[in-house]
Order: sequence, then structure tokens, then C-alpha cells
Amino acid sequence: MAHSDRSSPATLPRKTPPPVEGSGSNLLTLDKAGPVQMGFWVPNRVWATANYLVPLRNYIAAMKKAGTLAPMQPQLVAFKQWVTSHSVYRMWVMSMIEQANAFVMTLPPHTRDQIKTEDGDAVWIEGYDSFFEILNEIVSTSSSFNDTAQVGTPMNGFLAISMATEAGVALFHDATFNQQFKQVLDTWNAFLKSPQSLDKLDINNPEKPGSWISKAAWKAGVWDQMECDPKKPGYGFDSWNAFFIRKFVPGARPFQGDAKTQVNIGCETTPWEYENDIALESDFWIKDVNYSLLDLFAGQSTLAKLFEGGQLYQGFLSATHYHRWNAPLDGTLVRSWVQPGTYFAQRPAQKEGPGTWEGTESQPYLGHVAARAIFIFEHPACGYVALICIGMVEVSTCIIEPAFIVDEGARPVTIKRGTEIGHFEFGGSTHVMVFQRDRVCLEEWAVKAVEHRQAPKPTPMGSVIATALVPRKPKGSTPSH
Repeated sequence: MAHSDRSSPATLPRKTPPPVEGSGSNLLTLDKAGPVQMGFWVPNRVWATANYLVPLRNYIAAMKKAGTLAPMQPQLVAFKQWVTSHSVYRMWVMSMIEQANAFVMTLPPHTRDQIKTEDGDAVWIEGYDSFFEILNEIVSTSSSFNDTAQVGTPMNGFLAISMATEAGVALFHDATFNQQFKQVLDTWNAFLKSPQSLDKLDINNPEKPGSWISKAAWKAGVWDQMECDPKKPGYGFDSWNAFFIRKFVPGARPFQGDAKTQVNIGCETTPWEYENDIALESDFWIKDVNYSLLDLFAGQSTLAKLFEGGQLYQGFLSATHYHRWNAPLDGTLVRSWVQPGTYFAQRPAQKEGPGTWEGTESQPYLGHVAARAIFIFEHPACGYVALICIGMVEVSTCIIEPAFIVDEGARPVTIKRGTEIGHFEFGGSTHVMVFQRDRVCLEEWAVKAVEHRQAPKPTPMGSVIATALVPRKPKGSTPSH
């Protein structure tokens, strides 16, 4: 079956490594942090994140000097005490701070000057106490909209350099530390679910700094075809998190194509990566982009083997995107669960360096180690299809709707495409779809995902991504009547 706009898995060329974002005169700087790029995550470097961190750090210093800095929240006090009382973790936190500051000292003088503290020191984090003070301030405030690449993910802006250091990579891959750090994220999540988090959806002051209802936010597409009520306080939302998981207006995203022979995307996605002939096991942590089915499915070998040699598509969601997940097909949901994982880990081989992007460059890696929701569907014509919704950095929460949690051995659930099955909470994210070998051909925009990374708008939820291949008839067979 030939299609002019699709590629058969048997004829696809091997992909080339992803390009590095920015080089030479195009490198991001503090003066050129760049406009919002709807298809990009926050850059894990000083270039854009310093525009967020330096004012925050100065604000905390001013509040301390005036004696008006709010007391540290109990959960942050407990977290600091835990780190302090465990010498190995205190060592790693201190090493991470020192290594981040050492990296800052390698930057050009012009950049270092803009990062200096009031004491004239060019540092990223001033010290151990400052690390926890900044965390406390972040989890006490709602995320801001702005017109730079640093949008909606303040904790990533704070940890941008630190998490890429040798100590940071070790620390944020540690399961025990992640368990403790999740309490910090849960504290923030609780605030973002409270009415106090609505300060940046203030209908009485829509142009206040960081406003998500400003003219700039509207221009950036935050509200394109989204439900809201501009006449009500908070635009009709009772918390920042409710705003974050806002829905499309009815009819805005109809599911396209023939449900009997095609699969749709269940997330609003900007293409990032495509891979054919996926290995059951691979070294997913090395420099090249690799996928390992066994690790994507958290060691569930029976499920992983279903997709050996198949095709994989990965797309990502900016903080301004739609963050709910919808069933991609008509069929059955045979298995689903939330897999715990890391939060601020990045690919160890990536390390630090100008011109690279933390979230986007680490996306394939995060699919194997980050907290994620995993769904396995079965379609009558397209076979088994997996959807893996992956939290990135402060996106610590993946929520599956209770009716669509299918434990091992449970009866499969009949499902219709477009049915809401879950959502992320607070932050940008990424997702993967995996297809069985020789069952489908993928659309051109998915196969050539790398070429579509800079698309000004994401591919709409409900777009067709895959079409069933017509089974080949054995030689000598006669058509049925």
C-alpha cells in the first residue's frame, strides 16, 4: 500500500544525530535569551535562566536585609534537616553548588558580570543555605509567563547548571534523594492547587509581571481554543494547577481519519524524534540517541518484547501546551500504570556546555528513567500501541484517571479514541508512542520528526499518526468472494 505522505518502516533511512541548538554567533546569551519557542523546553544553561535566577536571588537578599523574608516552610525545613543529617547527601549538595559556581567562572567576563552578587562574586548559588532559601521561595509562588525561553518552569531555571554537574547528575539519579525531593515538589504542588496560586491570573491587573492572561500570553498561544471565562476571577479557574490542565473548547480537536484502520496522537505534540527497528535492550545513556524497550517499559520484558523491532515517535509539550492525555484509538486498554522515577536527572553523557538544551537533548533518556505513565492499547488492525507520558524536571506528577488504571492480570478496558485518560500537573513534558513491527506506517511529520522540531505550533491532538498496513496475501492465494 503506497502513500505519498507516509513512509514504510522497511524503507526508512537511519536518522542522523540531533543538531546542537545554537553555535558561534547564534549562541544564546543573557542579552539574547530569545522569544518563546513553542517547541522548546527551557535551556539548561545560564543564557536564559540567569534572567530568572538573578532577580530572584536579589529579591531574597533584599528581603533578608530588610528582615521581611518569609520563614521557611515546614516541609523545606524537614528537607534541609534531612540533607544536613546525612553526610553523604550534604557532601553531594555542597559539591553540586561548588561545581556549578566553578562552571560560571569559565564564562566570558561580560556574562559573569551580569551574574555577580551584591558582594561582587560571580556565582550561581551563593552557598548551602541559599540553596534551600531559593527552593523555599519557588515552592511558595506560582510559575510566571514571560516572553523568553525561560517560561513556566522556575525550578529548572534555578537548577539549570547544578543538575548538569558531575555531582548534580549523581545526586538526582539517587533513588533515596529523589524520594526526599519529591516532598519538596509535593509542597509546591499543594500551593499550586490552592486559591493563593492565582496571582498571575488577576483579571484586575492582567499586565502584571508574569501574567498568564497578558496580551503577550495570548499572542504566544496560551489561550488558543482553550476554555476560560475572562470575566470571572482567575479566568474561571480555582487554582494555577486548574489553569495549567485547562481543556480545549468543545470541538476544537476532533479526532481525524478512520478509527478502524488508523491511530491518532493523544497529546498536543511538537515532533522531536523518530526511530525504527527499536532494540529490546540498548545503552540508552550514552551520547547517541538510543531507545531501549526494556527500560522504557520499566523492566516489563513481556510487554517490551511486543514492540521489538518496531517504530517509535517522541514529541514534547511546552509549558504553554495542552497537558491532558486522550486515548489514541478505538480498541482496548490492556495495561497501564504510573512508574516512579527521577525528576531532575539528565543524560550523564550530556554534561554542561553552551549551546545545548537540557530538556530536549535529554528527552529520549528521560523516557527510560523519569517518572511516567505507561499505557498499552490494542487496536484490531494496528496491533499493540504504547503511549508513555513522561514527566520532565518539576513535572513530578502523572495522573491516570482511575477508570483507566489496568493492573497486571486485570480485565482489559474497552476504549474510544478521544476519551480523556489522564494528565500531567504543572510543567512541560514529553511523550512517546511505540508501534509493533510491520503493523503500521507513520505519517511524514512523525517519521521526519527532527525536521519538524521548529514548527511554530504543535501538531494538534487528534491528528492521525499511523495507518494499518494491508496484510500481504500468500503467493498463489485466490481472492475470497
